[in-house]
Amino acid sequence: MPHDRLTEPATEIVGEFWEYPLAFGDTLSSHEWVPLHINRLLTSRFVARALAENRRADIGTALLLWCEAFRQDPAGTLPDDDLELARLAGYGADLESWRAAREGALYGWRETHISNQEDAPANRRLGHVMIAGIARDMHRRKRGRDQARTEGSKAVARTRVKKKLIEIKCSRAAESPDVVIAIADWLGERDLYITTDNVRAAFEATRGGPKLVQVQ
Repeated sequence: MPHDRLTEPATEIVGEFWEYPLAFGDTLSSHEWVPLHINRLLTSRFVARALAENRRADIGTALLLWCEAFRQDPAGTLPDDDLELARLAGYGADLESWRAAREGALYGWRETHISNQEDAPANRRLGHVMIAGIARDMHRRKRGRDQARTEGSKAVARTRVKKKLIEIKCSRAAESPDVVIAIADWLGERDLYITTDNVRAAFEATRGGPKLVQVQ
């Protein structure tokens, strides 16, 4: 996980300013796992320092916070608030114990700026460059999968629309991708089922005819 040198930084850090690579709303809430870079963790300065200072508990606390960070908004960040951090780290309301562990457990974490932070100005966040890179890559893959599912659903809808057009004797329209797409989008925007009556209404509406809506 955390490591002191990166081959591909998550984002450029200029002085004290760090623009986080994800925005509020970019989450990984459905993920049940995150990659653990074993060699980076075992050879990191963080682990070496914790062992040298006989603060092995910091490693466990840090692991808890890393896992919690991937469940936060944005993914990979932590709240810059001791009450919240104590809870996430498993200390509950024991702020005194948390504050004693904070420096070691938050090794490598620093304040980061979220691009749409004006929507939540009081929500100060902490980020770790390595964890940010992992969160960014995972979110990209998640967005790709979501897009693939959306495109798959659209393809199924268009196939069903085409069949309905053939059923209502609009074979010529069924052979036009533009017409099929327009009808499928019209129905999707109104959350209407792809029934014969709804496709007929959509066909008339997208041709500039009366905008009939069949009650579901």
